[in-house]
Amino acid sequence: MRRRSRFVSKEEEHIEAHDRWLLTYADMITLLLGLFIILYAISKVDANRLTEVAKDIKRGFGLNVSSVGALLDGGSGILEDDTMEPKSQVFRLWERIGFALKTLREKAKLKLGLAETEELKLTFAGSDLASDDILKSDPDLKFAFEQLAILSKGMDIDIVVRVQIPYESQIDKSKFQNSWDYHSHRASLLAEKLVNEYGIPKEQVSVQGYAMFQKSKDSDTPEKKAKEERIEILIRKKETSETGK
Repeated sequence: MRRRSRFVSKEEEHIEAHDRWLLTYADMITLLLGLFIILYAISKVDANRLTEVAKDIKRGFGLNVSSVGALLDGGSGILEDDTMEPKSQVFRLWERIGFALKTLREKAKLKLGLAETEELKLTFAGSDLASDDILKSDPDLKFAFEQLAILSKGMDIDIVVRVQIPYESQIDKSKFQNSWDYHSHRASLLAEKLVNEYGIPKEQVSVQGYAMFQKSKDSDTPEKKAKEERIEILIRKKETSETGK
């Protein structure tokens, strides 16, 4: 009887050890399953972030970003040829001007914007735009015009010049037919300088005149309103008979 009891105890001990091993294995499987669920959830979040990073990288190289998700959303890994086409000349000009005129941007004398329609807008903070020589007392503006002429050379673009003068209602416009005529005249003085002094082709340059001053922000005081005196230059791809349709 003693031998049998000794044998039984060893067998029971072996079964208990086996059960403990099974329990540990089950716990490990549960933990791994939980880990996979967490990793899967994190990967879904990171996919969105990765998409944004990929778009930023492609923008930096001047490439299309319309189908950047093809690789991230289970695509074949092969991008169509059109997604690798470089951006337009206007996009490249926006990059180059932004780099060349970085100092003016830091001094808040230049705002640079690119619309979804591939229209580049340069806004220069001006002063005394109603004077006889608009550029004479502003070396920064001269430098900006020089860079614009250099960087846009050979490009097939249209350039529109316009001015915003907040105190235009106080100016004597008796020599002009109306406010449109006056603002167009002031813009034409700048356009002539772009053509005659900086060599931009005449056929690329046009002017635009407003009936009245256009506010860009709240101008509740004369001081704030005076700071909105500015020159606006719009640059877009030259329209042809095909693009105009």
